[in-house]
Amino acid sequence: MKGLIACKLIVLSFVLILGFPTVASAQKLVVGYSGVTAIGAPFWVIKEAGFFKQEGLDADLIYISSSSTMAQAMLAGEVAISTANSQAVIDTGLQGGDLVAMGAIVNFVALYVIAAPEIKSVADLRGRPVGVSRFGATTDFAIQMFLKKYGLEPIRDVPIVQIGGIPELAAALSNRSIYAAAMSYPMGLVAQQAGMKMLANLAKEEIPFVHLGLTTTRRFLKERRAQAKAFVRAYGRAVHFMHTRKEESKAILSRYTKVTDPAMLEGTMQYAYDFVEKIPQVKREAFQVTLDEIAKKNPKAKQAKPEQFYDNSLVQELIKEGFFVSLWGRLSYFHQLLNFVFRVLEA
Repeated sequence: MKGLIACKLIVLSFVLILGFPTVASAQKLVVGYSGVTAIGAPFWVIKEAGFFKQEGLDADLIYISSSSTMAQAMLAGEVAISTANSQAVIDTGLQGGDLVAMGAIVNFVALYVIAAPEIKSVADLRGRPVGVSRFGATTDFAIQMFLKKYGLEPIRDVPIVQIGGIPELAAALSNRSIYAAAMSYPMGLVAQQAGMKMLANLAKEEIPFVHLGLTTTRRFLKERRAQAKAFVRAYGRAVHFMHTRKEESKAILSRYTKVTDPAMLEGTMQYAYDFVEKIPQVKREAFQVTLDEIAKKNPKAKQAKPEQFYDNSLVQELIKEGFFVSLWGRLSYFHQLLNFVFRVLEA
C-alpha cells in the first residue's frame, strides 16, 4: 500500500512539473488602448469578435488615455501590448526603456484640428490655449507640428493645455477652456455637430508618425514571442473583419464610442478604412521624423537610429507564411504591399 501511495505521489509530482510550462504559456495578457478613436477599433474588434480566444490568448483589454501614460504602465509591467505611439517609444527608449513597435496600426498623423467657430485662421490661435490629451501623446505631437508649420511657436505663442482623452478635449472646446485641439473621429464629428469647425485636416499632410502602434517591450518579444505573434495575427483578423463584416464592426464601434447616429457611424468607419494598415509594417520614416522632432529638445535623439525602436520581424514572418494572403487574397495583398513600398519611397 505504501509503495502504491509513493508511486502515485511521484506520478502526481511529475504531472505538476510538466504542467508548469503550460501555465506559464497561458499567462494572462493585459492589452491597452489609448484613444476612443475609430483607428483604434482593431483592438476592440479583437476582443469582441473573439480573436483573442481564436489565437489562444487569455487577455484583458483596458483603456489608458494617452500613449505617454500607457508607456509608463508598460515599463511597470502592468500592460504587455498597447497602441503606444512612436514618440512614447522613443522618449522612454532614450531614457533606457525597452519599448518597441512590433507593428503599426497607422503610419502617419491621422487627426483633424477642430476649433471654436470664432477661430477663422491659424493666426487667430495666438495667445489662446490649445488642448492636447497628454504631453507626449499623438495629439501633442500633431498640434505642435501644425502650429510650427504656420509660424506659431507652441507655448510661447500658443499655450498648450493638457486636458485628458479625446472626449475631454471635445468637452473643453465646447466650454471654451481651449480654442482648438487635434482630434480623431468620431469625437471630431461630435464636436462639429456641436458647432465647432474643422480648421485643418492633418491627414492630408501625411506627416510620418506611428500614430497608433502594436507596441510591446523587447523583453516580451524575446520571452513570449509566440504570444506576440499570435496578437499580430489577431490584429490582422480584426482588420479583415472590419472590412468584410461592416455592420457588426459598426455595432462594436458604437459600443465603445457611444456614437449611435447612422451617418456619424458611417463616417467614422470610413475614417478607419482610410488609415488603418491591413499589413501592419512599421514605416522607418515614421520613427525618423519623430526622432528629428524630439532631437530639438533632447540631444540624445540626434545619435539614435529609427531601427532601435521598431522590429518588423513578426510581420515579415507572417508575410512569408502567407497569413495576409490567406485573409485578403493574393491580388489585394500585393496591392497593399505595393502601397506600403511606394509610401516608403516617397517619404
